[in-house]
Amino acid sequence: MPRALNLDQINILLMLLSLGVAYAIPFELVLISYAFLGPAHYLTEISWLHDRSYFTGNKWLWIPMGLVSLFIVWLGWDKQGEILPVFIAFCAALAFSIGMALAQSWPARVAIVGTAIAALFACHKLFSGFGLALAILIPTVIHIYVFTGLFILSGALKSKAVWGYLSFAVFLACGAFFFFVTPSINMISSDFVDRNLGYFDGLVDYIVYAVSLDGRVNGHSVVAFLSFAYTYHYLNWFSKTEIIKWHIIPRKRLIAIVALYLVSITVYLVDFQTGFLVLAFLSLTHVVLEFPLNAVSVRMIGQSLRGMVPVKAR
Repeated sequence: MPRALNLDQINILLMLLSLGVAYAIPFELVLISYAFLGPAHYLTEISWLHDRSYFTGNKWLWIPMGLVSLFIVWLGWDKQGEILPVFIAFCAALAFSIGMALAQSWPARVAIVGTAIAALFACHKLFSGFGLALAILIPTVIHIYVFTGLFILSGALKSKAVWGYLSFAVFLACGAFFFFVTPSINMISSDFVDRNLGYFDGLVDYIVYAVSLDGRVNGHSVVAFLSFAYTYHYLNWFSKTEIIKWHIIPRKRLIAIVALYLVSITVYLVDFQTGFLVLAFLSLTHVVLEFPLNAVSVRMIGQSLRGMVPVKAR
């Protein structure tokens, strides 16, 4: 009998599938993935993080992080164009998460939080545009592509499997693909795209500006990259059922998640704009609640890489 595919092989196929569909219908795919796969991912990941105390030992982390998310979403609605408050909010959430995840005692946590905040604000002062980049990219490209890549690398370093390293290489190649090969411009539903793609305009314009590659990168390529990144980010999560067991939850919570998901996609189907605005809070909350896990993953990668470096005998 043929041997079943392992998780790394399955994820390589999911990467190639995401790349192929993103190449063929980049404009529709980013909207469909964000609207219909996104809410299911937010709800199930928040549930999974909660059962693991958000990797901080504290199940109440959702309260301060939820307030940070609410504040950022309010700024986006009511104070458009003011980047500094958004940057400060992200810095506070990120620094607090690092401290809570990487230290056990409160003095150590306070020291880490203070150091992280000082480092972030030093970068803001030293590097022009750092605050803008952080505010725009943390909930988008950094979350869906950079951290997804780090999770893949972390898994490969842990298993030391060839297929794990290959999946990381394929992931990087798929992401780079759209910046060198122009995807299809055909649209199945131009009306749907024209009405709703504008929500991604700010992000697309910023990436085009930041990563121009001598003019070879345009908005079309960036939309295709985002289509791939969002789609695979969600599929990668759902593929890990047997590994991280995100689906093992109490029956009542499962019913609540399904109900909330059905409400979410119903709102999107009735009016995409309303769905986008209503789900912004849930989307951002799942991003900031994942910060401690991101910190733990980066530490694990660092430890693994240090362990691979031979120590010279004295």
